[in-house]
Amino acid sequence: MVAIAFIAQNLAVGPTYGAFGPLLHEFERTYGMSRAMVSLPLSLVVLAGGLMAPIIGALIGRLTIRYTLMLGAVLLAAGYVALALAPSGIAVLAIYGLMIGPGIAMMGMLPNATLVTNWYAERQGVMLGIVNMPLMVMAVPLATAWALPYLGLKGVLIALAALHAAILPLLWLVIDRPEAIGERPYGADGPIAAAQAAAARPVPMLSLLAMPVFLLTVVGSGLAVGAGVTKMVHLVPLVTERGWTLEQAALLSAISGGTGIAGSLLFGWLADRFGGGAALILNCVVQAAVWMILILPVGYGVLILDAVVIGMCGGGFITAKSVLVNHLFGRAAFARVMGLSGLLTVPFLFGMAPLAGWLRDVTGNYGLAVGAHMAGFAIAAACFALAAFAIGRERRGAGAAEAV
Repeated sequence: MVAIAFIAQNLAVGPTYGAFGPLLHEFERTYGMSRAMVSLPLSLVVLAGGLMAPIIGALIGRLTIRYTLMLGAVLLAAGYVALALAPSGIAVLAIYGLMIGPGIAMMGMLPNATLVTNWYAERQGVMLGIVNMPLMVMAVPLATAWALPYLGLKGVLIALAALHAAILPLLWLVIDRPEAIGERPYGADGPIAAAQAAAARPVPMLSLLAMPVFLLTVVGSGLAVGAGVTKMVHLVPLVTERGWTLEQAALLSAISGGTGIAGSLLFGWLADRFGGGAALILNCVVQAAVWMILILPVGYGVLILDAVVIGMCGGGFITAKSVLVNHLFGRAAFARVMGLSGLLTVPFLFGMAPLAGWLRDVTGNYGLAVGAHMAGFAIAAACFALAAFAIGRERRGAGAAEAV
């Protein structure tokens, strides 16, 4: 199941995010799209994913993980065929927003993370770290750049459609829960699983909004992930404004993305060893510290180190958050909680990068913007500390009850 989830996650995210950069000029040339217009598709993908998250959480319970993943693959395959046949730039935007974005959401993080948490009561962090390793985000740009002169834009898009269609037989092998075949989750008899079972309770969707621990998780996640979006948008202009070349800035961006693979595994292990809350606290504290390097007068070697650390923290965040949510709410409520959390973080994802740009325009540099995001990481760390305290209190209460 972990292997299938890894392949599905990479095929959901890698082709869209990895191929878009090499295809950007082709979209401009083929459809007469402006640079501003051709920058919108990935924003629409993020928006669609956030808006679809609660729906996917419900689909997983009603339609099963298997069929949710398969529906996502079908949407992605059909979406890339539609892109190859698109008559205009407006149609391209509509396809990304209405087909590609929902397809990624249905075949991406939420159903795959739910599958892993269903099968693993222990070692969830490491397994989720494996699933979230973004290998195809690194490989697809190179493959796309190599294939584009031979296949052209439409040929590459059709190849991407075929890639998503080819995974359908593999997705048919998904088994939502080990209980469906008479098995039990890995570590089901261990102390961690017992503590999770004691803390887990059924929570209606709307009731989550009244739970402080859920709101703390949403705010902390929004501030941390929103800062990651800001980094993707502003890292290159920030570095070039400090006198480094465009090529040097692009290398830093590539390094930051590539080290997410190691970060996914590292923070997965930390979440297993010390708890999801502790891993997230460390993640946010480290990022709050190293973001300062972006505005200090340092050499390029230090900037490379900074890119490595930020990339690892960004790559490991969702893995650690998944472990935290599972510890707080249990695997039965995992998809529903993650879905609503994803929806509520959309304003952070869309608001923090423009805010950084506005602060830069007002002050003439990125100093205040970086300082604001460092403060955001500090607030996020405090949110996760309170959430981790809630887990500890639940476990202490469960232990006392068992002793009685």
